[in-house]
Amino acid sequence: MAALLELKSIGKSFPGTRALDGVSLEVHPGEVVALLGENGAGKSTLMKILSGVWPFGSYEGQLLLADGQGGTRVAQFASTPDAHAAGIAMIHQELAVFPQLTVGEHLELDQLPAWIEWTTLHRRTQAFLDDLGFGLRSETRVGDLSVGGRQLVEIARALYRDARILIFDEPTSALTDQEVRVLYTLVEKLKAQGRGIIYITHRLDEVFRLADRMVILRDGRSVAEAPTRKADGTAIARAELEPQLIAWMVGRQIQDIYPPRAQPPAGAAAQPELLRVDKLNVSNPRGKRLIQDLSFTLRRGEVLGLAGLLGAGRSETFEALFGVLHGSGPRGPGYQVTGGVWINQRRKLPATPAEALGARMAYVSEDRKGNGLVLNQSIRSNLLLPHLAGMRSRGGWLKPLPLQGGDHDLAGEGKWARELKLKAASLSQNVGELSGGNQQKVVLAKWLLTEPDVFFLDEPTRGIDVGAKVEIYQWIQKLASQGMGIIVASSEMPELLGVCHRVLVLREGHLTAEFPADRATQEEILKAASL
Repeated sequence: MAALLELKSIGKSFPGTRALDGVSLEVHPGEVVALLGENGAGKSTLMKILSGVWPFGSYEGQLLLADGQGGTRVAQFASTPDAHAAGIAMIHQELAVFPQLTVGEHLELDQLPAWIEWTTLHRRTQAFLDDLGFGLRSETRVGDLSVGGRQLVEIARALYRDARILIFDEPTSALTDQEVRVLYTLVEKLKAQGRGIIYITHRLDEVFRLADRMVILRDGRSVAEAPTRKADGTAIARAELEPQLIAWMVGRQIQDIYPPRAQPPAGAAAQPELLRVDKLNVSNPRGKRLIQDLSFTLRRGEVLGLAGLLGAGRSETFEALFGVLHGSGPRGPGYQVTGGVWINQRRKLPATPAEALGARMAYVSEDRKGNGLVLNQSIRSNLLLPHLAGMRSRGGWLKPLPLQGGDHDLAGEGKWARELKLKAASLSQNVGELSGGNQQKVVLAKWLLTEPDVFFLDEPTRGIDVGAKVEIYQWIQKLASQGMGIIVASSEMPELLGVCHRVLVLREGHLTAEFPADRATQEEILKAASL
């Protein structure tokens, strides 16, 4: 069967970097091709070429599309609208939605007339949404939806254009389990319609569930291609392919994804408390209780896990303890936070992030681009963000911190960049130009420069390849062995069981269970989180 799409010997260079080097890829009707590779392997650059972000003439090679008559034609996109017109749609991991518009308006955004008949528009778009089975209402403001709901709007918008080739970039990273099941059903439906799908994900279970074939990139080159199904259509067992797949992606065998847990020299129970929380309560501006009577302790050298389904209160716990949700915090007035909090055995409930920073706490948000980084600034500027209060100002200009030692690093940020194996041309490179894994390393390095005692990590490996995950897991254990107390919130239960000493389970703001991680099971945690 002729291919819907063929990329032939694609090459792309940036100053000092060869991002793509002779990459080829085919997608056939009714086929799901998983595009895999570490952050920085070239996946995003390749998809930007296909979706018209990088116009024809800025790259090498050819892009061929089926012409509908059994042949092919050369595609030369000057912009993303050109790609849309050719039947290509990309659903980005970083959402591009307008909170003030309705779901229906988003679907017809490309073709809104000067005079709009709203009843007709919502009737037409609602019928389309009902057929998808997403459970979305056309008249709902997108700003009132969850992150997962907004992701579904992006997917619906791409399908509304009747795209023949769809690119899914980490589509399940913000979806609930129910929404994921709906997406899986939709992918099967799209396959049956003869559409071609390129599926980018770091979740290998999705690869073996959905993909027909996988293409692996490493350092801008195609290093392998392999089917995920046998000739009779049955899926190849994950255990047969996964070790080789990981080796293709990272260029080496990874025997143990999770390193041994750090063990405090005198045992965890003998270590002093870094953090004690007693009956923490959090209410939103509408009076809804988000956290109810939450109590726990964190000891020096311990990695504590927070498990729970979407809406369980994991992120709200971190935001309350870090001063984000207080009246004077970044989320503004209206939130109520009460309870006893002791940091290094001194009673202190931070009212602002600055107070939390002064108490030697650090917080990596799950939204690294929205809350953790300034994308149009350099790596160095981002690393120094927590230190701005200590940088003297003269005439509106900030003076840099004193040089540390003889390595000419401002505040030693180059040390942490090297320690975390940050891949960048220099510390002057804009953070927005980095891959997701390297952006996350910048966020980690930024907070490590503050030398915290208590470190909150919210979804620290979301959207990050397996190689970068392994490096972050190793650093979590190294930091714990040096005496730092770390709390990890994650929706991936194997991650919590692999890196933590204890796991706390939240359900609708309540603490429902506590497990030693080395004796807990995913089934026990899920039961405590959902029943």
